[in-house]
Amino acid sequence: MTDKLYYENQFLEEWQSEVKDIIQEKDKFLIVLASTAFFPGGGGQPADKGYIDDIEVIDVFEKDNIIYHVTNKKPKNNVVKCKLDFCKRFYYMQQHAGEHLLSAVLYKLYNTSNDGFHMGDDYVTIDNSITNMTEEMVKEVEEMANEYIYKDLPITSYFVQHNDLENLELRKECKVKENIRIVEIEGVDRIACCGTHVLSTGQIGLIKIIKTEKYKGMTRIYFKCGKKALEDYGNKHKIITNLSKHYALVEDEIVDRVKNDSNEIKRLLKEIKELKGAIASHTVDDIIRNDNSHIIIIDFSNKDFEEIQIINNEILKRGEYITILVSEKDNRILFSNNSTPTLHCGKIFKENLWRFNGKGGGNEKSAQAAFKDKEDMFKFKNYLIGLLKEYK
Repeated sequence: MTDKLYYENQFLEEWQSEVKDIIQEKDKFLIVLASTAFFPGGGGQPADKGYIDDIEVIDVFEKDNIIYHVTNKKPKNNVVKCKLDFCKRFYYMQQHAGEHLLSAVLYKLYNTSNDGFHMGDDYVTIDNSITNMTEEMVKEVEEMANEYIYKDLPITSYFVQHNDLENLELRKECKVKENIRIVEIEGVDRIACCGTHVLSTGQIGLIKIIKTEKYKGMTRIYFKCGKKALEDYGNKHKIITNLSKHYALVEDEIVDRVKNDSNEIKRLLKEIKELKGAIASHTVDDIIRNDNSHIIIIDFSNKDFEEIQIINNEILKRGEYITILVSEKDNRILFSNNSTPTLHCGKIFKENLWRFNGKGGGNEKSAQAAFKDKEDMFKFKNYLIGLLKEYK
């Protein structure tokens, strides 16, 4: 059994320990120490990282009360110096304690519970049973959680027996039968948890909910605590400052300006689309005037794929045609047919496109493909032209 120093002193960064065992598994070594401050992961919290002597600890896990430290090298010494990546550990402690506090506030205000907890490197999520979380509710939760942070309430942990649980009024039922560890925020929350946490709510620093979204009948809440929340604020402040300089406006005026610009862009895009349609109509007039065939094959050197789609739709409105239109600008081909029932555009692409290094597909009436290489595109175009000889 490994002596778990992370429960005795969660702020311990360096220590020495005797190596009790080394197990080699393929190219990895599982090192067992007499005592460790490396948390092996659990309760939604990832495992710690750090070093044993100068050897990097790439993973930590626990099995049968023994903690295994995974490395790529075998330590030479029987007594080793261990060093925790404490920046990462403190991040985990802030986020985990923040999760307890945020969940306790949700329980206090709305009598909801969590059914999922994920701690990533950039943000933390909880899946909460609340079904429709409004902006007003987010604000209420944030304000109460941060009020508890300002009060700097003690966060303590202790082990209890299973028969003691009924007297503890836990926020969530404990399913563990032995080695039950309780984490308590004084006067706010009490729950069974195996993770590491800061020593008081003040050390959480700040809780900020980033966004919420519906998830499997619940609400997934994204949030950041402490240093990560400060970094997030700094990044967003930088964006707002740059926008303010760009528009030469004070911060409160930016949203209205962006909305106005967005509406103007939509209006202009609609106008451009209408103009492209008019141009396409004139282009098709010329095409049909100069080509009496029901098979139309054209290479466009200066038109993008969207433009040739508009042209193609206009051609098909005018009558029954087979078309092969090429956008050299985008290296894409459009193949359409509204005249010959036996010609299946999508099937031809599916069966043959791979031989020309193209990617695409379609249905019976129309298919499209993109190519990295113009030579492949034109080879495929010539292949299609060969297929159409029987339809002339």
